[in-house]
Amino acid sequence: MPSGTRSLSEDHLIERQRRVYRFWAPVYDRLYAGILADAHGKIIELASAEGGRVLEVGVGTGLLLPKYSRRCHVTGIDISNEMIARARDKIAAHGLDQVDLRVGNAQCLEFPPNSFDVVILPFVLTLLPDPEGALEECLRVLKPEGTIVIASKISDGAGVVGLVERILAPFVEAIGWSATFRSQRLLRWIDGHSSVEVIDWLSSAPVGLFKVIKLRKSYHSPVQ
Repeated sequence: MPSGTRSLSEDHLIERQRRVYRFWAPVYDRLYAGILADAHGKIIELASAEGGRVLEVGVGTGLLLPKYSRRCHVTGIDISNEMIARARDKIAAHGLDQVDLRVGNAQCLEFPPNSFDVVILPFVLTLLPDPEGALEECLRVLKPEGTIVIASKISDGAGVVGLVERILAPFVEAIGWSATFRSQRLLRWIDGHSSVEVIDWLSSAPVGLFKVIKLRKSYHSPVQ
């Protein structure tokens, strides 16, 4: 979606996220490195198996960057200058000369079609104002036979877990998280794209709370 067509409400949400990430940037690694370790391991396994050019959408503080195979040339984007600054520190500390970082918007990717072999969305999809629009952009910049890897807290909203999510939703959204994105919503998007195939749908610790999902873009994709 061209940036000029975003609604005022979407711009407001993006700016709110920037403020939230400015707060979280100094403490993000200490809080989340352990919690996300299992999911991060699965992401790297799926991404490194593909190799080539990787786009990480929502690179944050760069927790994943030192873990990629050196066969991967990684481009990372994030809407937060503070998060990008922390990620640049990791590039310097680990000598990651195959990594390029820039500030960018997941819903308006500044790359030509068919630019990447792999697109990673690590714990960012459910926080976006327009997740489907972001997925369309990811599909556009992905090469035919390329892979999208999504990691997030995604459930079907059923039972006690669903009830707790609905009760907590206003609080967690106020601090920049999401509790109400449903697996059915992602599946509807996938079903609407004959060019997209589910390859893996994995659960990860803690207690299967997070999902790591691998999608494939078919060679004859109509997306340009």
